[in-house]
Amino acid sequence: MARQVGPPRDLGPACIVWDSAGTNLRFDPTFGTVTFRSEDSVEDILHDEHGIVPVDAVFTGRTAALEVPMTSPNLLDLQVVVHDATAKKSSAKYKILWVPNVVGDRLYPGAKEIIIKPVIDQICGTDTSEWLYIFKAYPMAQFEIGWDNSGQRVYNVLFKVFPSDASGTPHNKMWRFGPAS
Repeated sequence: MARQVGPPRDLGPACIVWDSAGTNLRFDPTFGTVTFRSEDSVEDILHDEHGIVPVDAVFTGRTAALEVPMTSPNLLDLQVVVHDATAKKSSAKYKILWVPNVVGDRLYPGAKEIIIKPVIDQICGTDTSEWLYIFKAYPMAQFEIGWDNSGQRVYNVLFKVFPSDASGTPHNKMWRFGPAS
C-alpha cells in the first residue's frame, strides 16, 4: 500500500533546517517537543434576533508559528536566534554574546524558509513527502533559563511565520506538507 503524503510520522524527533537556500542552519540538538501551530481566525456575524448565537463567520486570517526548544547551543547559535546579537571573539574562541535592546526593526526582511524533517535512524529524513516547509519564518528568542541541579537548560525559540511574497514561492502561501511538485 502506498504511503500518503503528509502529515509526517506519528512519533519521533525532528531536524530543523532554517534558510536551506543560504546558510543552511540546523537548530539541534533540541530537548522537548518541537511544536508547529497553525490557527485560523474568524469573526462571528451576529443578528439581533438570534442573540449571542452567530449566524455566520468570516475568515480574518491565519497565524502560524514554530516553537523549537534548543539545548546546548553555542554563542554563534544564540547570535542567530537573538535579534541583533553579536558574538565576539576573545583569543581564538567566541566568548561573549552582546544582546542589545531593539525597537522598531521589521522581521519580514530577515525571514527565511524553514524545513522540519523527521529524524529516522538518528539522521534527518530524506523523504520530502514527510517534510513540513514553512516559506517565511523569523526566530524570536523566548528564553527562560533556570539553574538547578536537576533540570536541563532549554533555550526556547519561536519562529513567527509570515505569508510569502518571494518570487518562486506561491504568493501569499505560508506552509505546505510534502514536495513542491
